[in-house]
Amino acid sequence: MVSDKTRGPGLLQRLILGIFVPILLAFLIIGVMLFISIDFGSVQFVSIRDLGFNSLSELGTASLKESTASLNKLGERMIQEKAQDVAKQIEIYMKSHNQKAIATVAKDPRLKEIAVQKVGETGYTAVHDNRGINYFHVNPQIVGTDLHALAPKLPNFVKILDAGLEKPANGYYDWKDADGKIRPKYMFTAPVEGTNAVVAATTYIDEFSKPAKAVVEKMNLIHQTYSAQYNKRFMFFLFIVAVELVVLLAVIYLYSLSIVRPIRHLSEVADKISMGDLRATVDVKAKGEVLVLAQSIKRMQVSVRAAIERLQKGREGAVRK
Repeated sequence: MVSDKTRGPGLLQRLILGIFVPILLAFLIIGVMLFISIDFGSVQFVSIRDLGFNSLSELGTASLKESTASLNKLGERMIQEKAQDVAKQIEIYMKSHNQKAIATVAKDPRLKEIAVQKVGETGYTAVHDNRGINYFHVNPQIVGTDLHALAPKLPNFVKILDAGLEKPANGYYDWKDADGKIRPKYMFTAPVEGTNAVVAATTYIDEFSKPAKAVVEKMNLIHQTYSAQYNKRFMFFLFIVAVELVVLLAVIYLYSLSIVRPIRHLSEVADKISMGDLRATVDVKAKGEVLVLAQSIKRMQVSVRAAIERLQKGREGAVRK
């Protein structure tokens, strides 16, 4: 008989490995493609899950950039139109009062109503002369001051101011809020024709892009909700896969055992016959090649038994003679 130590892995183990391992590998490959991203440096493999998440994130980022740029451009035009509109109103006022210098009418409350108007949610218009001296402003402390004094804190503001003393000018400058947050403001200056007055309109530019940011925030919320739901479903999916693999392994084991059991039985019968047990029962209900093998062993058993009987009869006859 062949010992268990010399024959290595049996047919049952080989059948299980041969069937179960390829199925397990297929599950692993599908799992990697669906859920795991791999970075090999120059080569990156993005899973279907991350591809969907990244696409949604990239879509949100692209939408925010495009929407913000478009809304900011619209905001710039609105600020420009506001400055030009106020400048036109002041021009009409100055002509009606036969004045050219803004200082001569700076005390008129009616002119102040025209000069200081709201722009957007927090912005405003202001009026200074062609030397940079302010005459109308929402902040009374600014009135009468030379705006060039703001150069140390607001250098870009002063650059726009100087560029717009004789002709229209525009640009961005950073403004520090009371909470310390720095936000960009957009300013447009429009000289009042026939006078030394200049109208400046300014406000936070991000006021105009709020709708786009609100949409992106909603998209991010949807992304987070989807991600949370996905993680729950993914864990449930893993549980189902684990159960399926266990059931599949059990089915493969039982199927392999149904193939190996008759072969083991025939191996035991062949061992018994080799040891002289010619009456060992060959009890196999299998079909196909296993049945053919069982029939062959039966014929071998019958043939060996007949040969031994003939040999014994021959010996008995020789003894009698």
